[in-house]
Amino acid sequence: MRHPSTLPITLGELARIQPLAGAETHLADPARKVEQVVLAETFERLRRCTPHVLVVLHDEAATGGWSLASALHLAWERNLSAVVVSRAVAGGSSVALAERLNMSLIVIDEDPIDLALQLAGQVSAPAAARALRQARLAELLAEQTGIRGVLGVLNRELQQVPVALVMGGVVIAGQSAALTERPQVRQIEVEVHAPGERSAARLVAAVPVPGPAAVDQVESLLRLARPSLQAAWALSRLDAATRAAHEQAAFGLLRRLAGEPTPSEPAEIEAPSWASELGWQVGEANRAVWLAPVRPSGEPAPEITFLVRASWQRGHTTWPLVAEGDGWISWHSAADPDDVSALRRALATFRESAVAHRLVIGVGRAHAGVGGLMRSVAEARLAAHVAREDGPGAVQWFDQVGANAALAWLPTTEIAQVADLCLEDLMAARDRAALVQTVLAVLDAGGSLSQASQQLGVHRNTVLARLARARQFGLTFEEPGQRLALHVLCYALASLWSDATPDADGH
Repeated sequence: MRHPSTLPITLGELARIQPLAGAETHLADPARKVEQVVLAETFERLRRCTPHVLVVLHDEAATGGWSLASALHLAWERNLSAVVVSRAVAGGSSVALAERLNMSLIVIDEDPIDLALQLAGQVSAPAAARALRQARLAELLAEQTGIRGVLGVLNRELQQVPVALVMGGVVIAGQSAALTERPQVRQIEVEVHAPGERSAARLVAAVPVPGPAAVDQVESLLRLARPSLQAAWALSRLDAATRAAHEQAAFGLLRRLAGEPTPSEPAEIEAPSWASELGWQVGEANRAVWLAPVRPSGEPAPEITFLVRASWQRGHTTWPLVAEGDGWISWHSAADPDDVSALRRALATFRESAVAHRLVIGVGRAHAGVGGLMRSVAEARLAAHVAREDGPGAVQWFDQVGANAALAWLPTTEIAQVADLCLEDLMAARDRAALVQTVLAVLDAGGSLSQASQQLGVHRNTVLARLARARQFGLTFEEPGQRLALHVLCYALASLWSDATPDADGH
């Protein structure tokens, strides 16, 4: 059971509820605690105030600019929490003086006596005052219809405590500073459950210790935001699903207009008018991007698509993202086909998310029009297949792929299955991975044993010993009629065994 906090209330908390919520506040330190409220009618009463007192000036103590200046100096000497004064007395010079003294000044329009009574009740019962603050926050949260709006309310309310909504290690909304580990900062996490799911995301807050708010108070406010987040999350998922289905259907229509990509230059096709309604630019030079998993496992789940879309479109909200097969297609359009600066910035921004989701990226060449876009998409997909060799986060541009693109389309699984039939003894050997890796290195090096040994990081004699053992199992790559077939077979096996390590005995 959670017990209400009895810690002294802070200036920042008082400023968030009535009557100070509508006041003009100049807070030097929102974390400054308030232990008592004093209505000071004379300077003598002001001189008797103790530290951590919020003083409300009235009557003789608030008669003019000179009196406020004197009161601010006295408040600074007595180490008071803040000075509250009527707007009729305060001016620009008073605010400037308060800032120089590092003293909090609050300007009000209400009657000082009534306000002092209300504040005294809130300071004497901090739990009740915090309940008022939560009620006000609940109203603000209920007015929000989007995830970013909910996070905006939380960050404005907590001020010096950054809050972020995180899903799968990716910041969906809020301040990314909430995830930064720093000294004297404690991270608070609250699970956010989506409808029909156990856990969709986490609310993370970085609370300075000591800081402007107690840890339990921050956690209570995060929990208060969960219902609004769940409603906004459900709405955004519905909107995202509708948008994704719309874009996927529209891209299918574009593909039908363009027909199948051909090696020759694609025919010019007029961009349909509805493409601009989606925010798509397809009439200029289009350079496609293909995002794909390192280890594809069929069509990605809608949750993954939602995350990838949020990460990819961060800062590039007009860029499309269409689910296709085991990955996603996007593209960048520009009048200058050689201008890739915006695309490089987008790839750099997305790299961290690509690593987190174990994705690779392929980039096609720039081609004009709808037909050119489809040609660039085919190139980007080839490049993404090649990028898989370099692991998560890798980016491969089709311009730099060359003939290696052909290897990306080899059915390695089917080819490797042939080895079970024609190289049965090899497949049963304990050191099969090392033997295949060695034969492949020699073939890649054009038969040079020194280059192969350098590539493998082993002695030349080790390469010779492995080749002799490989011949015993049928890997007779010296015969010209079998060299190409064995080269492709070794490539397929090595690709599937990329995570295997040679035996400790060096075979």
